[in-house]
Amino acid sequence: MARSLLRSALVALVGARGADSFVGSGGGGDFALASQSPSSSAAVLRASPLEGPFAVGTAELDEDLSEEEKTIINVYRSVGPSVAFVTSTRRTGTSRRGGRKRSGLRRGESTNKKGDTESKEDDAQNNARKKDIKPDGTSLGSGSGFVASEDGYVVTNYHVIERAFTITTAISRYNSQIDQLVGNATASLGTSPLFSTLENRTKQALRVEERPDDAPRASVYVRINSSTKYQNCRIVDVRPDLDVAVLKVELSEEEPSLTAVQYGSSSKLLVGQRVIAIGNPFGLDQSVSAGVVSALNREMQSIGGEKIQNCIQTDAAINPGNSGGPLLNSKGKLVGINTAIITTSGSSAGIGFAVPVDKVKCVINDIISKDRVVNNPGRGAAPGWLGIDIASPALSRALSQKYYSGLDTGVFVSDVQDGSPAAMAGLTPLTLNSSGSVVVGDRIKAICGREISSQEALVEDMKTRTAGEEISLTLLDRPGKGG
Repeated sequence: MARSLLRSALVALVGARGADSFVGSGGGGDFALASQSPSSSAAVLRASPLEGPFAVGTAELDEDLSEEEKTIINVYRSVGPSVAFVTSTRRTGTSRRGGRKRSGLRRGESTNKKGDTESKEDDAQNNARKKDIKPDGTSLGSGSGFVASEDGYVVTNYHVIERAFTITTAISRYNSQIDQLVGNATASLGTSPLFSTLENRTKQALRVEERPDDAPRASVYVRINSSTKYQNCRIVDVRPDLDVAVLKVELSEEEPSLTAVQYGSSSKLLVGQRVIAIGNPFGLDQSVSAGVVSALNREMQSIGGEKIQNCIQTDAAINPGNSGGPLLNSKGKLVGINTAIITTSGSSAGIGFAVPVDKVKCVINDIISKDRVVNNPGRGAAPGWLGIDIASPALSRALSQKYYSGLDTGVFVSDVQDGSPAAMAGLTPLTLNSSGSVVVGDRIKAICGREISSQEALVEDMKTRTAGEEISLTLLDRPGKGG
């Protein structure tokens, strides 16, 4: 993305992410711009000869912009590096392209015969070039995503990687069933070496190879921050009922961490509030669109067939390829995951939908925490988790005024997940009676003596806890119970 600036006789192209300043030396008339964006090549400027060096900072570039334009630009500059292009492919045969095995060398293999040192250098260069090449195979779809954790976890829509996930899991399930069936059929034959050999050969004949040529049949790749490099990633877990998938990128020594998107709150959104979408519509990296919250509490059917409540409707342009990308508020915080549109043409008609972040945040964090424990024990135990939802600030204020004389201490439990620690402790959520009135359940005042006044305070407290830790909850008396 580039923005043109016309000032005097100088035309300057600023990179997609912007640079703190661009500097040139006068006298020759030719100037080169250095952008922070890794995918942006140097832009050559032609200008009237100037005397002495010059520098233009971003503050000066922005001075003629409206406050609304500055807001959108600042959000893009801060969050753009955390947005990813997500794509998946299926292998079409044993060769890199097509079903026939090619003779000769594959891309990345070295023919250098001059010595091991030069061969290794050539191999390293070829491997680096391979990352820049679009993955081979049949495309299974693409979309957007965002970095959810600095250690390489990326979130996207489940439907973006659904076909790759289905292929991978279907083969695994088939092989497991074959092993079970053959094992049951040969169990009565005894345990002699002959029968064991027969069992193993039967399994081998019926099983489908999951990684032919040591490569998966379906793979998911990401490109983060407009990078030209495709990075293979692992599907950590999926939640079709919320259209959410979590991926894991293996980080390198050159890039040991990523910039994660900060979570906001979808429960605080208002109709008419400004929102910003960043994604890759039709494969066009780092595209930004802005709009407003058109409506709240929309209902949408997930890819798993279940209904997702409280979805955000927006008129910010969302097109094919935006799925899985972030919907942000004017502070650059995540309020939703762009998921679907209503259209008659296949393109944006100004009616887009996002899954609210409050609905998926805990799910995402739970998936990441469990994966860290399994695959990276050095990070320690999973953080604490109660398994409750909290009433929105507006509802909390109304209930406080009606039942607690405006007392603003504590949070109302609006939902308790089955099998959760909160359910086992007997916490009671808000309910509706036959007349449609709200019946107040439990209201948490403090955890281990620490006062809890908001959902954010509850989340921050849980970050200090570990799975299995015992805690004490201070609950306010329910209306009509007395002290």
